[in-house]
Amino acid sequence: MRTLRRPPRSTGSPSTTPAPPPASSWATPPEFYLDENITTRAVRRLLLGLGYTVHTPAGLFGTREAALSQDDEVWLARVAGTGWAVINRDVSISRKPDELAAYQRAGVHMFYLPGEAKVAELVHLMEANLAAIGTETMGRQPRLWYVKPSGLEEIRFSTRSR
Repeated sequence: MRTLRRPPRSTGSPSTTPAPPPASSWATPPEFYLDENITTRAVRRLLLGLGYTVHTPAGLFGTREAALSQDDEVWLARVAGTGWAVINRDVSISRKPDELAAYQRAGVHMFYLPGEAKVAELVHLMEANLAAIGTETMGRQPRLWYVKPSGLEEIRFSTRSR
């Protein structure tokens, strides 16, 4: 298991968590796709407030109604090749063979927030891990990651058929 830890906390300032990087801090800032499972506007507002481009299912499919309950295979095909960081809460994609194959074809970076987390925790996790998410999104090899208080933890999965 590979874990990317956040930088050590500074003892010289009253804040214990470094501020999340604004989009302007990147030569080419990452863009984000927030899957319908995020269901919180707070993460979207955070990213937009920092200057990032945020894509949503409604934007991808034209309307919220058209986007509702789209199969993962469908939206993954649409985001393939975009380079966007996918923020999600549906880890079943890494357990279902058809969805896993769709993820592998799409070649996108996916970051999973905890499904049971409250809105404030989701925002904190994004703030604390945004620099690492951006760095991994710029990487060439798409991966699946859990977003945790301690940093990003790579999700390893078997490619064997079940």
